[in-house]
Amino acid sequence: MEADLIPTRHSERWNLIDGVIGEGSPFHETFGYYADGVEETTATLPEGWKGRLVPICNENTRGIRGLCLDVHDLLISKHLVSEDRFLKF
Repeated sequence: MEADLIPTRHSERWNLIDGVIGEGSPFHETFGYYADGVEETTATLPEGWKGRLVPICNENTRGIRGLCLDVHDLLISKHLVSEDRFLKF
């Protein structure tokens, strides 16, 4: 229902994503999912994660190529977030 997006060509434009396709936007209301614009430093990721990005480009993306985190890097990042939350209690 939600995806975090980092604009790679114009990293300073991460905040525009929220307004255009973010939570509560017309896009969200139309399609039932939305995106959060984030900066590259938002998540804690393991060393070398950029080299493991998985390209996605098919008929569903209309030829636009996206890069997704490798599932292992994503799980490590989520684990680190849960540890931070646990340690705060």
